[in-house]
Amino acid sequence: MKNLVIKIIVSIVFIIAVFFTIKLFANENLSLTAGTIQVTIVDDQGIIVFDDELEFYKGDSFFDVLNRNFDLTCANGSYQADEDCTYEFQSFGFQGKVLLGIRNDDFEVMSNWTNTFLSIEKYDGTAYKLTTVGVSNISFDNHDRFKISLKNAWE
Repeated sequence: MKNLVIKIIVSIVFIIAVFFTIKLFANENLSLTAGTIQVTIVDDQGIIVFDDELEFYKGDSFFDVLNRNFDLTCANGSYQADEDCTYEFQSFGFQGKVLLGIRNDDFEVMSNWTNTFLSIEKYDGTAYKLTTVGVSNISFDNHDRFKISLKNAWE
């Protein structure tokens, strides 16, 4: 009986340690320096509606860079539009904001989250590759290139 209690306690401590380790390393990827990134935005027709360099500062997340330069629409807890982008998902599998739309005075690219979504791709030197994390957790360095495009979920 004593061995069983010790095994249970060790197992619980191990699970808690793993949880906190994952939580520690799952924080936002923040820039360590200042610089610029190239951002290209493509609408649902495949037309480039924005293509320019955006400045970032030390401590910025990718979301911060976009939010400073565009009007963003994010998802709330039930995936409805949140124009203030105040809601942040906090679950074991995902932390951060979900981007539904991006606009400025010249364009608007908005997903409906049922049939379309905003795809964020990072240029790896030869081609654009789909990012595997959300807008709050994308890592970036000076002179990186990104493409944000509206995609059909069924393609």
